[in-house]
Amino acid sequence: MSLQTILDVIRTSGEAKLREVETRADIQVREILANAEAEAQKAREEAYAKAAAPADRERARILHRAHLERLRMLGNVREELVTATLDQTRGRLATARNEYFYPAVLRKLVEETLAEFDSPAQEEGQIQLQVDPRDQAILSRILSDMGLTLPVHYDVTCWGGLTAQSKDGKIVVVNTLEARLERVLPYLRRFLAAGYEEEKDPEEAKPGTGEERFVMS
Repeated sequence: MSLQTILDVIRTSGEAKLREVETRADIQVREILANAEAEAQKAREEAYAKAAAPADRERARILHRAHLERLRMLGNVREELVTATLDQTRGRLATARNEYFYPAVLRKLVEETLAEFDSPAQEEGQIQLQVDPRDQAILSRILSDMGLTLPVHYDVTCWGGLTAQSKDGKIVVVNTLEARLERVLPYLRRFLAAGYEEEKDPEEAKPGTGEERFVMS
């Protein structure tokens, strides 16, 4: 083999070796750059998270306060609606005596009241009634229809209804419209509050709209 051939073989081998080294170096450089970029991205994300954390906490506090304020406002609206409805109910009861159905209401109240006493007491007139003088004519008809003769004192002022007591005073029954309302008031208030749900439009829920009926059970 000539010297030139030997030199050519050495040169070719060296160039191949050089290309191999250059290829490995290029791969390593790309890996280093990729790792560096990943580290830089991680560092940027961590820095952003640290910078954003106070803002996120403040936003959460603002949203929480807004939610509490909304609940407070809704609670106030519901309370106003309940109060308005109860005021309207009181107004209707206060004028119930002027309604066509009042005689039937008073009859029902009389029957309920006398049911608290035994039959002999009713028959022997051992029950004393106290009634508003405006109900004298109606009550007289009711007692006559029931075949009862009881002492009646027209010495109270009320929306309607009556009070009764045994002659010895041991049994007292207060069955006026005012007393009936006071007894059911706590339950009525809870019932109305539950009825005015958050989703309901406060304007639509206001009392006094639509058809109304007075029912006395």
